[in-house]
Amino acid sequence: MRERLRFMLIYFAFWSIYFLAARVIFLSYHIEDSKTLTLETVFGIFWHGFRMDLSMAGYLCIFPFLWVTISNFLNKSLFQNTIFSYTFFLIFVITLIIVVDLEVYNIWSFRLDATPLAYLKSPKEAWASVKNSPVIPLIISTILLVIVASSIVYRIMANKIYDWKHIKNFPFIIYGLLMVGVLIIPIRGGFGIAPMNHSTVYFSKVNFANISAINAPWNFFSSIIHNSSNKVNPYTYLPKESLDTTIANLYKNDLPRKQILKQSGRKPNVLIIIWESFTKKVVDQKHNEVEITPNFNKLKSEGIYFSDFYAMGDRTDKAITSILSGFPTQPTESIIKYPTKTATLPVLSKEFGKNGFSTQFYYGGDTEFANIKSYLFNANFEKIVDMNDFPAELATSKWGVHDEYIFDKFLEDHKVSANKPFFSSLLTLSSHEPFETTQEPKIKGETTVDLFMNSLNYSDQCLGNFIEKAKKTDWWNNTLVIIVGDHGHKLPETANRVDDFKIPMLWTGGAVNTNWNYKNIASQIDISATLLGQMNFDASAFYWSKDLFKTNTKPWAFFVFNDGFGFIKPRKEVLFDNKGKLLIQNQELLKSKELMEGKALQQKSYQDFLAR
Repeated sequence: MRERLRFMLIYFAFWSIYFLAARVIFLSYHIEDSKTLTLETVFGIFWHGFRMDLSMAGYLCIFPFLWVTISNFLNKSLFQNTIFSYTFFLIFVITLIIVVDLEVYNIWSFRLDATPLAYLKSPKEAWASVKNSPVIPLIISTILLVIVASSIVYRIMANKIYDWKHIKNFPFIIYGLLMVGVLIIPIRGGFGIAPMNHSTVYFSKVNFANISAINAPWNFFSSIIHNSSNKVNPYTYLPKESLDTTIANLYKNDLPRKQILKQSGRKPNVLIIIWESFTKKVVDQKHNEVEITPNFNKLKSEGIYFSDFYAMGDRTDKAITSILSGFPTQPTESIIKYPTKTATLPVLSKEFGKNGFSTQFYYGGDTEFANIKSYLFNANFEKIVDMNDFPAELATSKWGVHDEYIFDKFLEDHKVSANKPFFSSLLTLSSHEPFETTQEPKIKGETTVDLFMNSLNYSDQCLGNFIEKAKKTDWWNNTLVIIVGDHGHKLPETANRVDDFKIPMLWTGGAVNTNWNYKNIASQIDISATLLGQMNFDASAFYWSKDLFKTNTKPWAFFVFNDGFGFIKPRKEVLFDNKGKLLIQNQELLKSKELMEGKALQQKSYQDFLAR
C-alpha cells in the first residue's frame, strides 16, 4: 500500500516540476521581456504561477490515481500498459501546447488559447501565417522535450511499479479514493470560495509578469471549455441603469454635420480599400534609409487624413465586421464565425444596394478563410472576387494573388462608368505574414522587421499605381476612396502597446471637396455612420457607430485584444485585462471615468454579440 501512495505523490510531483520547467523555458524564450523584470517579480511569477501548475497537475492525475486505486484488481500488464500509454500521450500533447505557446505569444502577445483552432480549417493560410516563425527549431524542441520527459517518467514507473506486490487490500481503496478527493484542493487553487482562474496568479502591475505566471495547458483547455456557447456575459461590470446611461453619454451628437463630399447631383461611387497590417507606425517613416509608404504619404495631402485612428481588433476577420457593419469586436470570439449572427448585422453593402448601387468585394485570397464568405453572402454583395477568379499561375503568394493583381482586376472590371454607381470593398494581402512580394526588395534585409517593411512598401507601390490609373478613368471625379488598415501590427515595436492598434485612415478621391487633418480620436466602427451620413442614407441600424463629421461627436476609441480591451480618450489610455481584472498600464486610471466607460462598452457590446 505504501509504495502505491508514494507513486501517486511522485507522479503528481513530476507534472508540477514539469510545469515549473516550462515556465523557465517561456521566460528564456522571451528573454528580452524577462530582462526587464526585477528578481522579486521573477520570484513572484514562480510563486503565484505554481498554484496554477498544481491545478493542472491535479487534473492530469485524476485518472492515474483512480487507476492505481483499483490496481490490485487489475491484470498487472493491463495496468502498466494503460498507465504508460496515458502518460506518454499526455506528455506529447502537453509539450506540444507548451512549445506552440512560446511562438503564439511572440506573434499575438497573448498565451495560447482556443483562438488558433479556428484557423486549422484553412491549413494553407494557417501555414502562411507562421512561415516566418522558427517552425523547425520548435518541432525539434518538442521532440527533445518529449523524449526527455518520457525517459524520466519511464524511470519513475519502472522503479515504482514493477516491484509492486499484488495484494487485495480493501483498505487501500479507501486511501486511494481519499487521494483522488484531495486533488480537488490543488485543482480549485486552495480552500477559498473562488475556484482557480486567471486572477489567482495575477500579482503584478507588469503585464508580462502576470502572463508568464499562467500555465499554458491550463489556459488552453480553459478557453475551450469557457466559450460563448455559455450564453452568459463574462464582462458584467456595471448595473443596467448606469450601463445604459454611460453608453448614451458616449454617443451624444445632435449638431449638424460637416459635408465633405462634392454636391454634384449624383451619388458618388465608394471604394473602401482595407490594407492588411497597415500600422500608423510606418507612416512618414523610413526603414534602412528607404521611405516605407511614399505614395500614401503623398496622398495624405489629397483628402482627409485621420491621424489618431484605431483598429477595433488584431485580426482581419474582426476588422471586416467592424468596418462594414460598424459592429464592435469580441475579445475571445469573432462574430464572423457565426453565420446566424452575422445575418442579423447591418452591412454597408446592403444599405448601398437598397439605394441603387452595385456592390462588389475584392480579395486576392480565399474568402472561405475565417468564414469570410458566409458574411459576404449575408451582406448581399452582388459580386465577390477572390483568388479563384484568377489564373492559377498568378497565385504566387501563400495567401493567393498579390496586391497588384487584385488592383488590376478592379480596374479591369471598372473600365467605364456603369449605369449605376458602385460600392466596393477591396482587401489586400501582400503585407501579411510571410511578407512576400513579386519583385526585388526595395527595403533590403532578412529579419522579420525588414520583410514586413518591404511588404508594406510593395503594397504602397501597388496602391500608388492603382490611384494613378484610377485618376484617368471617367468615374474618378465622382468617387470617394477610403483607405484604412485592417489592424495594426506588433512591428516595429514600441514601448506602448496602444501603438499596435493605431492605424491610418484617409478619405480621398475626386468626390472629396476638402483637404485637412482630422485629429480627433476615432475607430473603425465609426466609418459606417460617417459614410452613410455623407450619403444621406439611414444609419440608425449602425448604432455602435459615431458620425465623425458631426461637430459635437465625442472623441474616443474602443478596441479589444485577447480577453482585454483598450479605451482611448484625449490624454487618457486605458488597457484593461478582463482575465485578471486589472489595468495593464497607467495605474492612476484605476478608478477613473475612462475605465468605467471602457467596461461599459465591453459589457454592452458583448451582450449584443450574445443576443444575436
